[in-house]
Amino acid sequence: MSIEQAKKQAKNLRRLLPAFITEHPDGGKLADFHELIARTHGYPSFHAMSEAYKVTDQKQPDHSGLGALCVAYQGIESWEMYDLNGNPKKPKRMAYAELRLPVADYSEEDPLYAVTEEFDEACDMEGGLTGDFDDYSQQSLNKLLRLAAKLTKQEPAFVDGYAFQVGTYVHTGQNSKAISLAEPLVAAIFEMIAKCADEHKAKELLMPYVCLANRPFHRLAHGLVLAYLAERNTDKGVSLAKRMFALWPNDNMGFRFIIADPYGID
Repeated sequence: MSIEQAKKQAKNLRRLLPAFITEHPDGGKLADFHELIARTHGYPSFHAMSEAYKVTDQKQPDHSGLGALCVAYQGIESWEMYDLNGNPKKPKRMAYAELRLPVADYSEEDPLYAVTEEFDEACDMEGGLTGDFDDYSQQSLNKLLRLAAKLTKQEPAFVDGYAFQVGTYVHTGQNSKAISLAEPLVAAIFEMIAKCADEHKAKELLMPYVCLANRPFHRLAHGLVLAYLAERNTDKGVSLAKRMFALWPNDNMGFRFIIADPYGID
């Protein structure tokens, strides 16, 4: 609410209050004050105000599905850069950000810590926590898939849970499911990155893989790229790989190889 809106409401209250006091000398019920508040906002009744807000809420869908997750600006640093053969290049100073919740890492206030610990323990028990889907039996994958779905529902900011689901779907040939789940999440994160860059007037904004908080996003995007390629949607796959490569040119996920030869990926 702006100052001008507050001033307008004060004027409305000054105009409406004398009549309200006359009508309700004993103070009135809570519902009566609802009516008064609605009128200070310019609505004829509280019911009309409620209906108006219902329409507004319906027009504002959840744009991310990722809970309170945000892209947090971290400043400018000098980053070591490497060529395609892994040889060091001249360091480059660039702004960077992390994908995180607005709470202290690994604190009691960090709900991601609890769900990550629970999922890591389950993965360790089922397949050794290697990250290779071939190390899990189909039974273990199904079990972990259900747990990942449960934990992402419990904490929507648990991107690693989404990444595991997408990776499992791709591994088992369910590419349409992978795309349906990952596509809106990746798009939402890119929107957050763009907003952060705009707010801090950064022409380029890195999302380094060296930051642990960013790794689930890289894994999620990699799974989506593989799903696109498996469905022969090469244009979308290469386009996303290029966007991820721009976010982290040192490329820990192998996006550069996909860009160079999208048909060489099994």
